Amino acid sequence: RSADSSQRSDGYIVIVEGKSATSSPYLTLSKALTRLGREVRLVRVSELPRREWLRLLRAAEAIVLTHYQSLDAHLFCQLASAVALDVPIVRWWVGTDVLNVISRDDIRRNAVRFDQIVSTNVAVAPHLVAELAAVGIDAQYVPSVLDPDLAEPERSGWDGTVRPVLVYLPSLRKEFYGVQVVERVIAANADLRFLVTGDDTHSLAAYSNVESLGWVSDMRSVYARAGCILRVTQHDGLPRMLIEGLLRGMYAIYSWPLAGCWEARSEEQINAALARYRTMTNPNEEGRAAMREI
Repeated sequence: RSADSSQRSDGYIVIVEGKSATSSPYLTLSKALTRLGREVRLVRVSELPRREWLRLLRAAEAIVLTHYQSLDAHLFCQLASAVALDVPIVRWWVGTDVLNVISRDDIRRNAVRFDQIVSTNVAVAPHLVAELAAVGIDAQYVPSVLDPDLAEPERSGWDGTVRPVLVYLPSLRKEFYGVQVVERVIAANADLRFLVTGDDTHSLAAYSNVESLGWVSDMRSVYARAGCILRVTQHDGLPRMLIEGLLRGMYAIYSWPLAGCWEARSEEQINAALARYRTMTNPNEEGRAAMREI
C-alpha cells in the first residue's frame, strides 16, 4: 500500500458480486463485516459505467472477489484499474471455484493470469490451499465466515431421543450434492426423519420420512430440531452449515475428512454412520470442540 493509503481508513470494503444466490458466501461476509462496524458495498461491476466504478474505487479500502468461472476481459480491466489506484484485491476461494480451477484448463489459465494483480488469496479450508498450490496459486487459510446470528449458539439440550437428520440439497445442484445416494439412504432408513432444505422442487417429498422445507432463510429453528447433518458432495470447502451445526452439538456424516465428523461417502458407509448415530444419547462434544478450535 502507498503512503497515502491511510486516507481510506473511513472508506468501505467493495465485494464484487458474481451470480446472485441467496446462500452465497459473500452475503454472509457482508453481514459479518457490517456487524463489525465496517461499511460494505456489494457491486456488480458489469452494471457500472467506468466513471462510476473509478469514483467508487477512490474511497475503497479493499476489493473482495469470489468468482467461479473465468473473468471476462471487462471485469479483468476494471479490476486492473483498482490496482492502478492502489486498492488491494483479495480473492476469496470457497470451494467450487477451486474445483473449477483444478479441473478446467481454461479457468486455470485465467486464474493464474489474474493472480498477477491479486494482493492476497484466501481459502476457507486447508485442502483448498493445497489444491491451489498445485496449480501455482499461493493462498492462506482463513476458515469460512459465519453469519453472526448463528456463530455463537446457546448450548442446546439433548433429551436422548433420535433427532431428525438434516440434509442440504439445493435445487439447481442436486447431483453435485449427492441426491442419488441421499435418496437411497432415505429409503433404507424409514425409521429416521429427514429434514431437507434448499430444494424448492421438493424432489424427495414423496417419502413419508422426509420433511421438505424448501429454502430456509433462518436456520435456527431447523438446527434446534435436528441432531445430525448428512452432506455428500463431489467437492467442498468448509461448509458453514457443518460448522454451525457442530457448534450446536449436532453430529455430522460428511463425505470429506473434517474433525468432529464421521467420514462417509457410499450408501453402505452412510447407513453404518446412521446406525452409530442412533446410539448417541448426548451432544457431539468432539464436534463442538473441533469447531471452536477452528
